[in-house]
Amino acid sequence: MGEEEKGRKPREGADWLGLVSFGFFFILVGTLWVITPNLTDEVIEFFKDFQLVHLTEHIVLPAPVHNHPVVYTAALQFCLVFGVFQIIILILRFFFGSSLNKKAETLSGAAFLLTVGFFLQMLINETIGWLGLIGGIITSVGLAITLSSLLKLLG
Repeated sequence: MGEEEKGRKPREGADWLGLVSFGFFFILVGTLWVITPNLTDEVIEFFKDFQLVHLTEHIVLPAPVHNHPVVYTAALQFCLVFGVFQIIILILRFFFGSSLNKKAETLSGAAFLLTVGFFLQMLINETIGWLGLIGGIITSVGLAITLSSLLKLLG
């Protein structure tokens, strides 16, 4: 008796596009680490630089005291390259007929990465501060959830 006959949904095969994306993630992180001078030292300094900032009497958040453009630029490059790669994966998901959930997951990931990249660029240009970046990340999460839900509703 097959899985459908037993009342269970058949398992999907391996998510090869997901594995390609996962492999590309490691290639990108490794490449950025190699081509960015002193990134290890810069990341260590970034995490050492955090202090608690009082937003109000009862709300305290950690934030770096100084600007860390090398770390922010590496993060921006990651977001932009991986975000564009996710758009390519999304196109391939439509071409190969991936499930609606996989398409929605890829769309929301691309939207998140590209919008975080936008806010990182603002941080690098000092248009916003660290807490503005946190707000931007929250906005990016909301956009990703909204796009994923819309694709599932309309798909």
